[in-house]
Amino acid sequence: MQPYELGLTWGILQVPVIALFTKYDQFKHDIKMKLEDEHDHPEMHINAEVERVFKQHYLGSLSGHPPFICLESEDFCH
Repeated sequence: MQPYELGLTWGILQVPVIALFTKYDQFKHDIKMKLEDEHDHPEMHINAEVERVFKQHYLGSLSGHPPFICLESEDFCH
């Protein structure tokens, strides 16, 4: 018996996607350390740079605009 005889067909199923980024706190720490080594940046510029790099390198590679979650440790020492 063939799949089409059972009423089964092959098609494209769309499933919801949620991007999950782990170790986001370490990512932020690494960017901050790099910027501090290069220049003396105020904290608000560092946070803007962290967001810019994240959007460009991580969110930019995702197709569409899926919801995303960034996980951080509660007791990460800066």
